Amino acid sequence: MFFSIIVPVYNVEEYLIECIDSVLRQTFADFEFILVDDGSTDQSGKICDEYAQKDDRIKVIHKENGGSSDARNIGTSVSMGEYIIYIDSDDYICSNYFLQRIYDKAQGGADIICYKYKKYFENSKKFVEINSSFSGLDSLDTFTDRIKHFVSTDTFNCSAWSKAVRADVIKDNQIEFKKGLTGEDQDWYFYVLMNSKSIEGIDEDFIIYRQRAASITRSLKNKNIEDCMYIVDKWQKNILESDMEKEYKEAFLNMVAVHCCNLLICYTRVKDKSKKAYLPKLKELSFLLNYHLSPRVRLFSKVYKWFGFRATMLALKIICGIKG
Repeated sequence: MFFSIIVPVYNVEEYLIECIDSVLRQTFADFEFILVDDGSTDQSGKICDEYAQKDDRIKVIHKENGGSSDARNIGTSVSMGEYIIYIDSDDYICSNYFLQRIYDKAQGGADIICYKYKKYFENSKKFVEINSSFSGLDSLDTFTDRIKHFVSTDTFNCSAWSKAVRADVIKDNQIEFKKGLTGEDQDWYFYVLMNSKSIEGIDEDFIIYRQRAASITRSLKNKNIEDCMYIVDKWQKNILESDMEKEYKEAFLNMVAVHCCNLLICYTRVKDKSKKAYLPKLKELSFLLNYHLSPRVRLFSKVYKWFGFRATMLALKIICGIKG
């Protein structure tokens, strides 16, 4: 079996059929489809069972609610495919040749195969293409150079649903999604990268990433800052303390620097005044702005160099306020 497609399912009866149908329409048929019903209280579990009765490639796991990370981990533990693909149950595949394209690219033996996506905004009913491209990646020979390319072209994306990963990388290294962590994909992907030796990209949009109305309006809280700060701090320490070669280490620190910028943005968007307690740690982590292969990090770095930490945070607050 070549692919294991794992979908955590929780109270998504409105979107689930579209997601499942997009998988079953694939022209490449050598896959198992694992639906993990994470204690749904709507009709989602019933929908999963009805599909499983029609197609023996579908496996359904019903479990008590434990969150998306727990559902993914359980799905992974029973998977049998050579490559693992995670899809969120409110998203869907927009190409019937999705699996065929990945299969073709996987013949080179890549540990990670990335692909593009489009955002779909429920409120406006509009699709938005992400302005990114993997062009030029094939000309680079080393894993380090390819990592740098992802960062410098702003195509570095940690989401689990935007890539296929060789199952051996995940299982042999016991890589799991950390339960209870906001932004668990970021933490998970750093483990995947640290245990991989090759990465590829397919310059096609395959996934429709749904921006649900409830998600768009959801306010950020202190926990978002805490968890993002935990990931940034954890990985900058892991990398600096590792015995990696200097060039390899710098490539990874450039990836962490992207998350440092995301952390600063997250801080400005949280409205809780008690967030000021995090400022000393944010300032401590700002040294990561020296690793500025990313265009975004480069801009942050210039502002920080010219005006200092407080002015940088004020500028971010103004920009985020304008953008809403």
